[in-house]
Amino acid sequence: MPSILRLPPVLAALAAAVMVPAVCAQSAADPAIALDEITVSATRIAQPVSDVPASVSVIRLNDLFNPVASLRDLARAEPGVSAPAAFGATGNAPRNFPAARSFNIRGLDGNRVLIQVDGVRQPEQFTFGNAQLIGRDYFEPSLYRTAEILKGSASALYGSDAVGGVLSFISPAPTALLTEAKRDLLAGFSSTYASATDEWTHTASAAARAGSLAAVATATHRAGHQAEPNGSYPADPSEFKIDAALFRVDFTSAQGRMLFLTGETFTKTTDASFPSLITTTFAGQTGRQRITRDRATLGYDFTSPSGYFRNVQARLSWQGAKVRESYVTRQSIPVGPPPPAPQTFVPRLRVRDSEFRNRGLSGSVQVESAARLGDRAHRILWGLDGSQTKQTRNEDFSQFDGTTGAFLNKVFVGENFPLKRIPDGDVARYAFFAQDEVTFDAGQRYIASWGLRLDHYRLSVTDDAPYQNLAKGTAPVGFNQWAVAPKLGLLWHVSAQETFFARYHRGFRNPTNEDLNGSIVNLTTPPVFYRTKPNPALKAETSDSFDFGMRARRPGATYVVSVFYNAYSNFIDTFSPTRDPQLPSTPADPVVYQSKNVSRARIHGAEATVELPLGHYEKSLAGATWSNSLAWSRGDNLQNNRPLNSIEPPKWVSALSYAATDHWGVRLTATTHARQQRADATAILALWDGRPPTPVQFVPAGVTLFDLSGYVNFSKNIRASAGLYNLTDRQYWFWQDVRELDRGRADLARFSQPGRNARVTLTLSF
Repeated sequence: MPSILRLPPVLAALAAAVMVPAVCAQSAADPAIALDEITVSATRIAQPVSDVPASVSVIRLNDLFNPVASLRDLARAEPGVSAPAAFGATGNAPRNFPAARSFNIRGLDGNRVLIQVDGVRQPEQFTFGNAQLIGRDYFEPSLYRTAEILKGSASALYGSDAVGGVLSFISPAPTALLTEAKRDLLAGFSSTYASATDEWTHTASAAARAGSLAAVATATHRAGHQAEPNGSYPADPSEFKIDAALFRVDFTSAQGRMLFLTGETFTKTTDASFPSLITTTFAGQTGRQRITRDRATLGYDFTSPSGYFRNVQARLSWQGAKVRESYVTRQSIPVGPPPPAPQTFVPRLRVRDSEFRNRGLSGSVQVESAARLGDRAHRILWGLDGSQTKQTRNEDFSQFDGTTGAFLNKVFVGENFPLKRIPDGDVARYAFFAQDEVTFDAGQRYIASWGLRLDHYRLSVTDDAPYQNLAKGTAPVGFNQWAVAPKLGLLWHVSAQETFFARYHRGFRNPTNEDLNGSIVNLTTPPVFYRTKPNPALKAETSDSFDFGMRARRPGATYVVSVFYNAYSNFIDTFSPTRDPQLPSTPADPVVYQSKNVSRARIHGAEATVELPLGHYEKSLAGATWSNSLAWSRGDNLQNNRPLNSIEPPKWVSALSYAATDHWGVRLTATTHARQQRADATAILALWDGRPPTPVQFVPAGVTLFDLSGYVNFSKNIRASAGLYNLTDRQYWFWQDVRELDRGRADLARFSQPGRNARVTLTLSF
């Protein structure tokens, strides 16, 4: 296996754990602009990025021996991509434990971005009114070999949830891995320490081949605590550990047919406390969260010289995911008549448990064919997708006397436990897809592609007593929808070095169980009384997405420039108030939250990436590279003429690196985050009873951050890397972390990013 891989410039600066591959004697290009990288996600057919009419990045996360940074670091590496983190107690109720709760591509996040592992769709995100968030933190990136980020709608390929883009993780295939390395045995170990979270990560890997069998196994243990912000307020303390492993075995027949089995397991346990919630009557809260995900995939690949069945792939997968949360709260509550009568407080002990399960089967069959009609060559792909997933969400609550420990009841803010915030749901997805890539000339200068997906989505729900504890007589609603999603693409190879591309995709997103039926009630605790209500009239949102760009790889520069325009109809606004929540409310007249369709929305923007090998211009600078990436976008709710707060402010990343052959290298990176100039102040996550002061959206200042990182190869088998980040020790915030917060909060510093911090990695390979 090659020890030198290519990574984007920002990722290398943010995570020294993968700095070794990023700066090397070959001056490897950024994968976002590396035209010879192979992508699978962009068209479901393996082909070079230069032959794809789409904005796609292929990022080599690691070989077997290099640890990788977090999912959030991966997001920071890409223009137009971000991954916010949920902090404890950011809202009026404690959010769930610090975790990557979403993934944002070009201003769309949550369930508008499809996340998949080896083609298996990952569980949805649930917000439940920003109380107990269930994010998308089901991954250990060190298990995978590459990540692909497909920007823009991909519904014609993957159906609902891909309206904003796709993040795909691809695990290593042992046969290809060992063939590439020209060896029958590989092994390695790496250890990383990160000071920002006092985190240790240990990864061990091995691959072997014997005759027709080949196998690979990777295991990671990661442990640390919360990231400490750079400010006067400490973070709510938490400690986490991750244990994850992946195993795959290949059997290759003499005819070249491959049968493989993949097994994957992931467990993350977090223990946290929330001192930021402590008041004169709130004594404290502790909690534990346990996230598990297990997967098994059986696959079959068949390659033939026949044009009709040149490549056949079949997959059958089982996946089960579970999030278990428990909270213990000590609090004093008032008893007796309300103010202005004198208040008497009594201690209470409250224990709350919740469990979310997502489990199901999925499968696909796809056939790649080749044909020639007249003078035109056709590359045809067609196939079937299907999945059946069951979702359940159960919550229980018990209240005890804080002095005697005697059980009192199972009622909290008007909610009777046990309950379900969503009804049990069965989600069925079945689809037929087809695409045709047509080459118009012998020189392959002009390539057009078209495709469509015929998709059926059905959400079936079960009404029962625990759900009715919140629904109060309102029956849950299901959803049944057929959709047709076409796509068109055009490539123009101006020369062997330059390519123009254009792309149109029709996208759609069906409402989730939460969009339709998520239930929360507070009819007992002031200042704001509220409840949710299902919306049986909710429609699927649709989009028309356009992408135009060019790629070039010249001796003196490699670059990509693209512009995009996305128009949305029936944009789903989850848990939107049916009236002004700032007007007075009562238990008899609460604020009702209900998902609704926004008639029109729009997002447009531009992205550019360029890499300059300075040695091309001055021989004395051989080994030096200057790379830059820039992203800008704008989003609007056209129905209300308000900006979309999910839009990331402009970002510019500039990195200067130098590599002395393959022995050592160093990189200085400057990352500029502009100030958010357009924000919808009505989206503030604050319960307000109409009295001064009025909540005002917190908008962090722009900032430029400097990072220094480097590596040393002590020998063929031993290497070390290190990095120092936020060199100037700036206090700063990311917009996606604070876009719902009031600037009047005294503890805003709690949500800032870490100050100066370091990362060190030692890697051994055999």
